[in-house]
Amino acid sequence: MEVKPHSKVGGVTYRSIAVGALVAALLGIAAPYESLIVSGSPLHFDYSTPAAVFIFFLFLVVASPLFALIRPSWRFTKAEYATVYVMAAVACTLATSGLVAKLLPHISAGTYYATPENSWVDMVLPHFADWLRVTDQQAITWFYEGLPKGTPLPWGEWIPVLLAWTPFLLALYGSMTAIMVIMRRQWLIHERLTFPLVQVPIAIIGEEEEDPGVFSRFFRSPAAWIGILVPIVLYSMRALHNYYPAFPEGMLIWKYYYFWDAKFRLRLSLSYAVVGFGYLLSTKLGFSLWMLGLLTSLEHAFLLHFGIPGTQHVMGTALGSSYLVYQGLGAIVVLAASTLWVARRHLYNVWRKFWAGADDVDDSDEILSYRQAVSLLLGSAVVMMVWLTAAGMSWWLVPGFLLVTFLVMLGLTRIVSEGGVAVTKAPMIPADVMVGAFGATALEAGNLATMGMSLTWSGGMRVTIMSAVIHSLKLAEYYVHTNRRRLFFAIMLAVVASVSAAVWLILTVGYQHGALNLSAWFFGAGAATAPYGFAAYHLTNPTPVSWEFFGVAGLGGATQLLLTLASKRWLWWPLHPIAFPIGAMWTAHHLMPSIFLAWLVKTTVLRYGGVTWYRKTRPFFLGLILGHYVAGGLWCIIDGFTGMTGNYLFFW
Repeated sequence: MEVKPHSKVGGVTYRSIAVGALVAALLGIAAPYESLIVSGSPLHFDYSTPAAVFIFFLFLVVASPLFALIRPSWRFTKAEYATVYVMAAVACTLATSGLVAKLLPHISAGTYYATPENSWVDMVLPHFADWLRVTDQQAITWFYEGLPKGTPLPWGEWIPVLLAWTPFLLALYGSMTAIMVIMRRQWLIHERLTFPLVQVPIAIIGEEEEDPGVFSRFFRSPAAWIGILVPIVLYSMRALHNYYPAFPEGMLIWKYYYFWDAKFRLRLSLSYAVVGFGYLLSTKLGFSLWMLGLLTSLEHAFLLHFGIPGTQHVMGTALGSSYLVYQGLGAIVVLAASTLWVARRHLYNVWRKFWAGADDVDDSDEILSYRQAVSLLLGSAVVMMVWLTAAGMSWWLVPGFLLVTFLVMLGLTRIVSEGGVAVTKAPMIPADVMVGAFGATALEAGNLATMGMSLTWSGGMRVTIMSAVIHSLKLAEYYVHTNRRRLFFAIMLAVVASVSAAVWLILTVGYQHGALNLSAWFFGAGAATAPYGFAAYHLTNPTPVSWEFFGVAGLGGATQLLLTLASKRWLWWPLHPIAFPIGAMWTAHHLMPSIFLAWLVKTTVLRYGGVTWYRKTRPFFLGLILGHYVAGGLWCIIDGFTGMTGNYLFFW
């Protein structure tokens, strides 16, 4: 049979990689510009990578058709569209809270915020390796307060430090990519996870059999357009209200309700994107996400009522209780371990392919061969361990620290991939895990300093490249059939392009306006000084091994194991175990109302209309997601031209 041009036989081309690199660089500039200058709706903090969806949408419906009109041969194939989106999604995770907007303040704030009162100059800063941070006082002051007119930007103070970080960061992102390459077949083929977060790109690119010269079937659905217009219209009302207060605002962004002497609280809010993602989930998973969030809120209320709130010092807290943090850690470690256990046969085959080149193990459809992926993972691990040891971490602590970090990342990635959770965070950061496990008294100052600096890349984990890569591999499964190995190069190029562009933008506008005048969120005391505050606290408040940490984390892990066994053994069991590790996080409680609404509607649709009604209504909910992000992106552009700031339409 004759194959039509631009049919499903598509692969990664060099022009799609070039365009993807330009998009990645654009996101590296646009994301921090929005955050620091426009201060509108954040589109780049979370696992759903809204900015990538918005930029890709503009490219697909505006730029690409214009190229095709100029010259038909410039028309992109679906595989090329997928390549561009992959690079955009990866880039979106790094420009702000994923790396750069934390790295730049973390490597400079120690010197800027050091005062005689906090004694950092003598007590804290000597334990941070000089090559890890910028030390020139004048260059740092100018960055936070503004550069005198006519003074050149002091790149020479920043570049050596950034180059010193480069080997570690490349090894970190290389190892994340390698792990996802190794897990891809298990999650996509053997377990057939649904990956709700990537369903919108799939819908707007279209089915492979559709003519790539026209818009996908999704855009010809009236239900989809209704879904797109609902958030655009309602968010535009709020945006116009911020311009003209007499214009009706519409629904509030959120409102809190307090019960039981303020021990129990509910946050009522509505995110159209989260409603859309929730509708794509199974009813069991949707029910579990909001129910376990509700139950952990009640758990916290009971802890408060009986006077056991959990007040141990941890960086990230769940409802203000360290016990819920410990519980979440135990649960997510068991989730990651059970994920690896279920994949044990696949992992054994990967190892056979790596070690003995087993002919019966096929890795031809991976973006790296298994031998390359395992080699990359092992090589990256060595680089990271050497780098952390050189930075000041004890050699005996490094393997455990990295193991905990990657287990938490793997658990979060599994939750996001299977649960479609657009916004979430790690229940406990690895640095706090080490303090709880060994005690601050047993950890030398160099360990505390290096772990503090690790908050740059292993802090809250509100977004990671690991999730972007596995969702990208899901997209590639649909569209990329040849030259798939080039995707690894595309991913690494997107990392470099996004990070380089973001560093340039943040340093430029920081020196131009003064970083403190742009964002207290990133550059104010607290966020910027987190590494130094972490080290200072534990140096002045040394604590022994926390047996409460082991006990509560053990209970959390045991509960997760029981939920997993019950879900596997009894079909009638109503709770999905994927939701428990993040059930106590504030992010889960903020998303609960939207997920509850999606679950209620889907349950009703399936009860009275069955699968037929679900399929007919699905485009509407995909439209809600796309409209949510398009509205946010369009108003960020409008605000950028008009000079409006703080025009928040939503936060996730």
